[in-house]
Amino acid sequence: MAMPPVEPEVLSLIAPASFSPLRLFLSLVILLIFLLIAFFSPRSSSRTPLKKHTASRTVLLVGPLASGKTSLFSKLVYGHAPPTHTSMEENEGLVKAKWGTGEPPTAVALSRPLHLVDLPGHPRLRTRALAQFLPAADGLVFAIDGVTGLSGKNVRDAGEHLHVLLSLLSFLSSRRSAPLPPLLILLTKSDQLTSSTSTPTKPKSASLTLDRAKQSLARELERRRAASAAGGTSAGAKLEGLDAIQTGGSGSSSSAFKSLLAALGLLGSSASTTTTLITPGAAGLPSDEVEVLANEDAFAFEGAFEWGKVEQTLGLEINWAVASSKDVSEAGLDKVWEWVDEL
Repeated sequence: MAMPPVEPEVLSLIAPASFSPLRLFLSLVILLIFLLIAFFSPRSSSRTPLKKHTASRTVLLVGPLASGKTSLFSKLVYGHAPPTHTSMEENEGLVKAKWGTGEPPTAVALSRPLHLVDLPGHPRLRTRALAQFLPAADGLVFAIDGVTGLSGKNVRDAGEHLHVLLSLLSFLSSRRSAPLPPLLILLTKSDQLTSSTSTPTKPKSASLTLDRAKQSLARELERRRAASAAGGTSAGAKLEGLDAIQTGGSGSSSSAFKSLLAALGLLGSSASTTTTLITPGAAGLPSDEVEVLANEDAFAFEGAFEWGKVEQTLGLEINWAVASSKDVSEAGLDKVWEWVDEL
């Protein structure tokens, strides 16, 4: 008598109980939490520098607030200087032609492109930006308002910013064997430097202006050097009184969700619920201004402050020039382009 065929028994891999409403609800909640974590996860607030363009020269525009950096950037990149406002983030551009005079202005192609980066001058942003971009720089332009930037609070701000830059260059020199990028200290707004006997475009007027700038900045840096040697209050302490820079709400939202997950036991105990807006530079440069200003190697020389001693101590080439970013200026940016051509 023939045996009836055996029907294979198919067993479900998922138990019927697993489809209970409670389990389904918990699964959806967990999935939603992970989606929210992915959406609100903190992103680095510091921008990644543009990859260095092949055969291009990277020049950083640095300096205190209202020093004319952004106008200078616009004139070099676009050929004109529209009204600007204080920059709170980096401006980057690739310059392939040099703008000349005339209406409309003519453009002459450059043999090598110029990668130009305008860094923010705000005290809470400058050190992070410098630490991030300085290692890739082929040249540095330190801009100072030639009209109002050489006296009072303005020269103190300029001296502090230059102190930060020189200290970071000292750190950079100790971390690599390549020479430091040359520095051009540029007095902007030269079209406003007028007198009864000369114009800012004449060599005599430019020479007097540069001499005054060298003396004013030297006195300020010597004052800061003496205060540091005497163990005075840290030059970076005043940052505590400045308003914080608002960077958006994603960081706070992320912290709230991390706190919620930690309370539910879904986040490890070693995870931090705080985020930092400061990241170290590519060459390991410090981005904490107090730490940067505590470095005295930039002024490690005997006797009174002299620019030649700074150059020798750091192995740094320092140049000086006056310029204007105004289209109507005869002096214009000739000295800047002469310096760029030598990079």
